[in-house]
Amino acid sequence: MLTSFFSYSELFCIQFDRRESMQKIYFKKLVDLNHQLKELVSISVDESINYKMESQGMRAVGSIMMNGDYKDEKGKHSFHESIDLDIMALFEKITDKRDFHVKVEDFDYVINEGNLSLVIQVCVYGVLDDEDRVIETSAPRVEETNDEAVVEEIESLLREEDVVEEVPEVEIPVVEIPKEIAIPVVEAAPVAAIKEETVEVKKEMPEEDDDDEDIGTYYLYVVQDGDSYQSVAAHYQVDEYKLKDYNHDRPLTKGTIVIVPYYS
Repeated sequence: MLTSFFSYSELFCIQFDRRESMQKIYFKKLVDLNHQLKELVSISVDESINYKMESQGMRAVGSIMMNGDYKDEKGKHSFHESIDLDIMALFEKITDKRDFHVKVEDFDYVINEGNLSLVIQVCVYGVLDDEDRVIETSAPRVEETNDEAVVEEIESLLREEDVVEEVPEVEIPVVEIPKEIAIPVVEAAPVAAIKEETVEVKKEMPEEDDDDEDIGTYYLYVVQDGDSYQSVAAHYQVDEYKLKDYNHDRPLTKGTIVIVPYYS
């Protein structure tokens, strides 16, 4: 069912500045009835004004009130709207202080696409005449929106932002590296009575000053999580500091190959 009570308020401040006896003001007002007006049953336009004296002139403050009844397809309804006024007349523009007042003298209306268009004639007495003024008081109507539709649209946009293009998974083959591996060096001659996990490696010993190359046998150990030089040295029963020296004391991370000297 349509709302049967409408309320609208606008404020206008007018100052007069020409030397005649009366000022006419025409207010154009659109009463928005949601395009449902079929028949205007009754209408009245009245003013309610208060007057006060100020240091520079006289002020009229109040409103123009519009009340009426109308019919739509569902029945009879009422409307109530107003235009707020604030009219300041300077003393130099007032011809008679006792006659200064504002009054609605006439109005006209037309039904326009289911709404009501009004033209209200207001006269300000006791002031110098001026050209007739026309004031458009109707603000553009803001169309109602469907809150649910707006919420749904926002949620749809959020869902689109959350969609991530799926990339097919590519299986990466996992190669298991044994904890200990034995790699023979071609240049080295085989050494008897050596464990299976040992290899012969041709390595230049950093402690010796001569240029002779020493052929020795070493373990190659693949570092696991939690390993350290201390744990590796303890496992192979070698000196931790020599182990560090052989490997230049490089950091041990998972997968790093450590050279462990073999002592027969």
